[in-house]
Amino acid sequence: MSYLPLKFESSNIFARKIITVRPDVNIMISSGILPDKAERKSGTTSPIFELSYSRKNHIFGEVNNTPVELRPGYSSLGFLGQTNCHSKYDRDEEINLYSIWVSSSAFDHFCESVCGKNNIGFSSFQKGTYYCYDFKSDVREESILRKLDLCFANGSDNLNKLLLESYILELMSINIKRLLCEDCSKNLHNQLSKTDMECLMYAREILLNRLEYPPTLLELSRIIHMNDCKLKRSFKQYFGKTVYEFIREQRFEKAFSLLEGGKHNVSETAFAIGYSNVSHFSKTFKERFGITPRDLCK
Repeated sequence: MSYLPLKFESSNIFARKIITVRPDVNIMISSGILPDKAERKSGTTSPIFELSYSRKNHIFGEVNNTPVELRPGYSSLGFLGQTNCHSKYDRDEEINLYSIWVSSSAFDHFCESVCGKNNIGFSSFQKGTYYCYDFKSDVREESILRKLDLCFANGSDNLNKLLLESYILELMSINIKRLLCEDCSKNLHNQLSKTDMECLMYAREILLNRLEYPPTLLELSRIIHMNDCKLKRSFKQYFGKTVYEFIREQRFEKAFSLLEGGKHNVSETAFAIGYSNVSHFSKTFKERFGITPRDLCK
């Protein structure tokens, strides 16, 4: 494990495991059910970046007396200097937390790799000794997190370190892009009228309800009363993916949920999301989630 400028009292929950992904990049896995009420004090001794995901419950705490909340379904990006952290937990509270720690210099390198500029980095986003950004996780991000869940559910002794590194780097890329494009996104949404955004949300709802047999782009444009060319362009701008990409992602997210629930076999799941070729479905599923549908059913 590379050096981490952290101070904390280790336990069988915090942190259950710390894995060095590459020099100056580590992931800390905290998991378990607290037998009693607990308080936890921790801190940082020098600048570091943290990308956190709570996979179960809301986690509340303070960093240098600033209230912090980690919410399931959101990424939390923290830029920390020298800090003191404090959090409280209730009895029987379930913890499933991923904390990705990246040195400030490694974060600068990641920013340059994402945007090609060497004048944007850790100091561009840090405000004081602690500053935090929250972003709602998208389908792609949730897919990666599910892959991490599967990695750690099977134990960490035989982890594919190269695959783990690819997941961590993709999560970093997604969130650095969000930081860099935060102002761009605001400008984009300002360019769309309220009516346009309502139409796009309606289109999304229609697609979610008709994943097995989705409407064509022309049919969808007629339903929401938007020109098909404008729909195609605006959907990609607003949701970050084409209509086809959105349908494909949502289909496989539904497939994952059906198989994980244990009430559908592979063939039933493939047909439920509109795949008649079970072999093609299984191959694409494995490429997307890193596990075959049959193995997920076990």
